[in-house]
Amino acid sequence: MSKRLIIVLALAFVVGLSVAAYAEVQNVKVSGDLNMMGVVRNSFLLDDDGETVTAGVSIARVKIDADLTDNVSTCVRLLNERVFGEEADSASEIDLDLAYVTLKEMLYSPLTVIVGRQELRYGNALIIGDPDTNGALASASSGLTQLTSTNPGLTDLSARKAFDAVRAILNYDPLVLDMFWAKKDENAINTYDDVTLMGINGAYRVDKNLMTEAYYFQKVRQPDGTLLTVGVKPDVVRVLGTRGMYTGIKDMVLGLEGAYQFGTFTDNDLLYPNDTELTSGQSGRRSAWALQAIANFTPAGKKYSPSVTATFTHLSGQKDGSRKSQYTGWDAMCEDQAGGTIFNAITGASNINVTSLSGSMVPMEDVKVTLDYYNLMLDKKFLAGAQFLSGVVTGPTYTMLNKRSIGNEIDLKVAYDYTEDVQLGLNTGWFIPGSAFSKVNRKTASQIIGSMKVTF
Repeated sequence: MSKRLIIVLALAFVVGLSVAAYAEVQNVKVSGDLNMMGVVRNSFLLDDDGETVTAGVSIARVKIDADLTDNVSTCVRLLNERVFGEEADSASEIDLDLAYVTLKEMLYSPLTVIVGRQELRYGNALIIGDPDTNGALASASSGLTQLTSTNPGLTDLSARKAFDAVRAILNYDPLVLDMFWAKKDENAINTYDDVTLMGINGAYRVDKNLMTEAYYFQKVRQPDGTLLTVGVKPDVVRVLGTRGMYTGIKDMVLGLEGAYQFGTFTDNDLLYPNDTELTSGQSGRRSAWALQAIANFTPAGKKYSPSVTATFTHLSGQKDGSRKSQYTGWDAMCEDQAGGTIFNAITGASNINVTSLSGSMVPMEDVKVTLDYYNLMLDKKFLAGAQFLSGVVTGPTYTMLNKRSIGNEIDLKVAYDYTEDVQLGLNTGWFIPGSAFSKVNRKTASQIIGSMKVTF
């Protein structure tokens, strides 16, 4: 009898420990998505060599959200990005995409603190949205191939958007202050090391129709030990900007954003290869501008649900032969716009004016059709010769003329909601080079991306 009693008590003790262990977890949610893409890209180097990429792409994410108490929650998301048939380590590994803790009402009620690997996105992501941008700056660490002088790659399609950061949000409704510090890069990047990012974004809702924002962001790239010994200064990008969104006109949304970059500029012939005036290691002063205007018209209750959006984006450039002590080219920072377009994979976000017009409609239930047109112009003309078109990173070189027209792009997209959880998509695009390219770089680039995304 005593042995039975001991066994019963032991079982009760184990059950009690189990209940205590799980009592702090109020709710656990598992979600994720699978995005399968078939990609055909042709002539992204704009020449007659006939380079073509034909690949299948798999992007898989699994996310676990756990509420520990009313004010404490955690989030972990795993990510795998790979090209079909690629079994290299970078393609087969499972990466930590998100891993952060959220503490609400920390110290006092308006304060929320988020610590860990998290997504940072402000406004339309003109400045902050993707740590390596989603275009010509994108890294090859995801297992998707990188765009190089010999390979029109796929890294601009990556789903990676996370920063290793500490973030504090103060909600004084209608004013919200959002502050963060992030380590963007820890290891050596080209000849530079340790890139840190910090900033504050203040959002204030004036009334139900007007939202305003003001922000300050800073990116610092420290020289490595070798460069420090010869007196090379850090490369510092500081950004002051403001943004407004107005919805007071029926069926209209109007947006305007302007930003000014300043700080110190240190050339290393890798980050800014088009700057023919500055020698490696030479420092100067930054003075660059960005402007973006957006107008959207979506008439409510109309047949086919039509929508039209017009956008103009100006990112300043550096003029060849300008003063050595000043750099006026826009630094792409961590922008995240125009993903999936051809020009985004070719140009980079600097020294460019982009005018776009987009129209969409729903011709039948569950089917949406979108037609996008982009006109691209250089802000400052290049001297004739081989140039990195992005103006901010190493990459493919193009033979350029002393002209401003980069070209035009037309994209046609169709999305079909097969079920509530499954969406099929088709994205076709053509980029027609302009007069800034010599005849050896005037071939039209094209792409076809078919996709199936399953959300669970």
